[in-house]
Amino acid sequence: MELVHVARLYNEAADELAKIASTRGTVPPDALSRDLHEPSVDLSSEAGVEATPTQQTGTIEALLMAAEVMEVEQRPSRPFDWRTPFLDCLIRCELREDRSEARRIASRAKSYVIYGEGNELYRRSPTGILQRCITIEEGRKLLEDLHSGARGHHAAPRTLVGNAFRQGFYWPTAVADAIELVRSCHGCQFYAKQTHLPAHTLQMIPITWPFAV
Repeated sequence: MELVHVARLYNEAADELAKIASTRGTVPPDALSRDLHEPSVDLSSEAGVEATPTQQTGTIEALLMAAEVMEVEQRPSRPFDWRTPFLDCLIRCELREDRSEARRIASRAKSYVIYGEGNELYRRSPTGILQRCITIEEGRKLLEDLHSGARGHHAAPRTLVGNAFRQGFYWPTAVADAIELVRSCHGCQFYAKQTHLPAHTLQMIPITWPFAV
């Protein structure tokens, strides 16, 4: 076994991917993200013939040695809904198999309630107002309408998120989605305020006679 130490300066990409995975953040478009819930290859069926009990051990070892590359089955990708773990916890009292993930969902589920006949998920805001939880796609469409819609005024990201939350909606990636929307808006970048004065450091005025003050 060979251990290679990589300095933090040359490990920024892996560090960012680890932070995104641990915080359940938005995956960048140039990064491959995929969830596998079951094995994609059955090693017992790769032999092609039925092995006897005495040959079974040797066959499995030969398969493990030969299976250097395993193809992953292509499945239709379903859009991830962040509300599903909370609905499973509050309605059916089901948690994930991962203990740390289950503990995180159980602690965060205390801020959510189920309301209405359709079992819709609501979040209690710090002021006590219930906010209806929507999907990330619906939240991005809402931000686009508030930002550059019929009544939009190309506000800043924090203002957009505040307007969306005050209207009674919530989704976890609202701030990141608003920042990305403002950065990609052509009008905001073209008509943004530009500072033409160079930045200077603060210069303190020295006191010649300190006791005279």
